[in-house]
Amino acid sequence: MTKRSLSQKIGAVGHRWLMSHIEDNPHWLARELGEDYGIDIEAELTEHGIRGDILKIQIKSTNNIERKPGFVRSIIDRKYVDYATSCRYPVVLVVVDAVAKEAWYLWLQDWILKHRSNEGAFDSIQESWVHWIPERQSVANGLQSEWKSIARWEGESQLVLSLMDALKSAAAIQNRSMVEALSNIIDEGAPAFGDAALNALIDEAIRLGNRMHGDPNGNAVADQLFALVRRVGGRISQSTVRNLVLRGESYSRVGLSALAILYDEFFDHIKTLKLPEMFLTLEPRVAFYCAFREAFPAEQSANVFVDPSGFTFAGLAYVQPEMFWDKYANRGPSALLDYLGIADASTSEITGDTSSKRFGTET
Repeated sequence: MTKRSLSQKIGAVGHRWLMSHIEDNPHWLARELGEDYGIDIEAELTEHGIRGDILKIQIKSTNNIERKPGFVRSIIDRKYVDYATSCRYPVVLVVVDAVAKEAWYLWLQDWILKHRSNEGAFDSIQESWVHWIPERQSVANGLQSEWKSIARWEGESQLVLSLMDALKSAAAIQNRSMVEALSNIIDEGAPAFGDAALNALIDEAIRLGNRMHGDPNGNAVADQLFALVRRVGGRISQSTVRNLVLRGESYSRVGLSALAILYDEFFDHIKTLKLPEMFLTLEPRVAFYCAFREAFPAEQSANVFVDPSGFTFAGLAYVQPEMFWDKYANRGPSALLDYLGIADASTSEITGDTSSKRFGTET
C-alpha cells in the first residue's frame, strides 16, 4: 500500500475537521466532493430548507499557520483564481490550522473584484498571490453571518458579479438594446456602488469593448460599453485607466479618445491619478498626452486646431504636419501621438518621429 505524505495527512485531517465543523452548525450541510479534486467540498445553507444556496469550498490545511497581529497568511494559487472567475457559485478559500482546529476564509470572487480594481489585471505569468486574512474572518463567524449572505447572493459584490455576467451575455450576442439598458442600470446605480465594485464593472465594459471593436457588427455595442466608462469617469481608478488605454506594448486609439473625454469632463479627478508618471515607463506617448492636457487644462479634445508645438515631456515633442486639423478630425487625439518626435534636450531639436520608427498603435 502506498504511504501518504505528511502534507497529504495534514490535508486529510483539515478536510475531515472542516466537514465536521460545518455539519455541527444546524443551518449548514456539508457535501464531500473528493479531496484534491479542484474544489474539495460544498456547503449548503439549510436555514429555511434546501434552496440551492451553495458555496464551493477549497481547503488549504497546515500545521504551521503564519500570523501577524490580527491576520493569518494565505496563498492563493492561480488555478483557484481561474476557477472562481468562471464559476457561477461563490468560491471560498478556507485555511485550516490542523493542530489548533481553527479556520479562516476568503471569498475569492470578492477578492478578485477588489484586486482588479486596485491593482489592475492579474499578471499572466504569476502563479500565486499572498493575502493576509483578518482573524475576524473565522469559519465559525462566517457560518453565523457572512457565509449566509454570500450563499443567498446578498450584497454589492454579488450584484456586481450578476451585472458583469449580464453584460458579458448581452455583448456576446451583440444585443445593443440590452447593453444600453444594462449600462443605464449601472450608471444609475453608480452612486450606491463602492469604488472597487464600480471599477470592476468599468473594467469588464472595457474588456468586452476591446474584444468587440474591429467587428463591424460589434462596433456599436463596443461604443456603448465605452460610453458607460465615460459616464462614470469621476470615480475611475488609475489601474482602470491603464486597462482602458493600453493594448499590450502599445495603446488603443479608441481608449485614448475615451481618456481625452475623461480629461474634458472629469479633469480634477483624472489629474489626481498622476497619469503622466504612471505612463512614463509604460507608453511614453500617452504620458506626453497626459502631461500636455494637465499643463493646459483649458484645452478640450474637440479642438481640432490644438497645437502642442514647443511642449516637451518624456523626451518627446510634437512635429506639426501639414493639414494637421484634417488628421486630428479623422483620428482624434491619437493624431497628436502619431507626430511625436524625439526631442534633443541640448538643442531642443526634434530628431525623428515615433509614429513609424519605435512604436505600434492599435485601433
